[in-house]
Amino acid sequence: MACSSSFIGVSSIYQTPSLELSKRPLTTPPLSLPFSSEKSHFNGLKTFSTHFRPKQVGGGANSFVASAVVTPNSSVLSEEAFKGLGGFGRDSLNVSDSEYESEAEVVESGSGSRDELAISKLGLPQKLAETLESRGINNLFPIQRAVLVPALEGRDIIARAKTGTGKTLAFGIPILKRISEDDEERGSQRRGRLPRVLVLAPTRELAKQVEKEMKESAPYLNTVCVYGGVSYNTQQNALSRGVDVVVGTPGRIIDLINSNSLKLGEVQYLVLDEADQMLAVGFEEDVEVILQKLPSERQSMLFSATMPGWVKKLARKYLDNPLTIDLVGDQEEKLAEGIKLYAISTTTTSKRTILSDLVSVYAKGGKTIVFTQTKRDADEVSIVLTNSITSEALHGDISQHQRERTLNGFRQGKFTVLVATDVAARGLDIP
Repeated sequence: MACSSSFIGVSSIYQTPSLELSKRPLTTPPLSLPFSSEKSHFNGLKTFSTHFRPKQVGGGANSFVASAVVTPNSSVLSEEAFKGLGGFGRDSLNVSDSEYESEAEVVESGSGSRDELAISKLGLPQKLAETLESRGINNLFPIQRAVLVPALEGRDIIARAKTGTGKTLAFGIPILKRISEDDEERGSQRRGRLPRVLVLAPTRELAKQVEKEMKESAPYLNTVCVYGGVSYNTQQNALSRGVDVVVGTPGRIIDLINSNSLKLGEVQYLVLDEADQMLAVGFEEDVEVILQKLPSERQSMLFSATMPGWVKKLARKYLDNPLTIDLVGDQEEKLAEGIKLYAISTTTTSKRTILSDLVSVYAKGGKTIVFTQTKRDADEVSIVLTNSITSEALHGDISQHQRERTLNGFRQGKFTVLVATDVAARGLDIP
């Protein structure tokens, strides 16, 4: 969700958090932040829910810094206070959201019993089941369970779920099951094999994360990840050796199609992962070009946290009578478990000073991610923070080599604060 504010996601050794801001009218009274004797200017600051409007965020001259803090045991805010910050009701959906939901068949999944979610009960091919269990994957998460049966039935699917809920294996398990079974029946030719699965992702990091999941779950299949900023020839050679699954960003996939290195004539399964973010990074035209080149007889699955107009149009045009699976719905609490959200009223000039103090007080030396809206903001915030805290910036103008060097340095603890644009940070996997 675009916004003029900076977001802080403060991690800990206990959990890796994700942050989603909710749409909620400002109807609850302000709540006091917990008292901190370490930084006196925190005292008296107020938390408040933010009212998001189309193409506009908040109002007035003040801006705010939102902080997502993971705490191992105790809650900083009371349960009631946290609910007041976190939810939104059905009446907060815009008209187009409501109209879209009324047109579609919608399934909201329950949690199911542990036995129902067991990998051993799913009738998977033996080598796939053994690989999943060797990775410690013994039970399905709710989104995986909700998608499994309709996906195996060949239904086109639109799925909504929170970040970090296991979406990759939600589409990965049924697809890998079906192509593994096909190989057992028909045998598998390797050299020159054309892809049967195409997964589109908005960022390089998310594409690499999906590739890793698919490779580790089915190492006997050939999965290739393609994205910009790295050797074109290496990716061409990998495709020429034969491939089962292609994961990539739309821009590089278009390049490979145009050079005749990637042929989509045998694709049976299409996945659009984080479709709403395709729009945010300007891939909408490329996505439609790719979809027009796919066989009409295919199964399509679209995963998107939100349903902006372009995503709805895409679903209507390219999906066949899709089943909508909604595990977000109108829950009151939109944040992932263990996350606390604070909104702090501050002036633009003092925001970065307060940001440094917030990181010092709440992160306590742990890994911290600061989200910004623009590349310039990311560079400037990183410079300001470096005066007191080691930090690095991450955004689209950084080369792929420097990008990977920065992420590896953050993972290894060489610096503790990563300042990233919200788009560049999509799909990051930071332990």
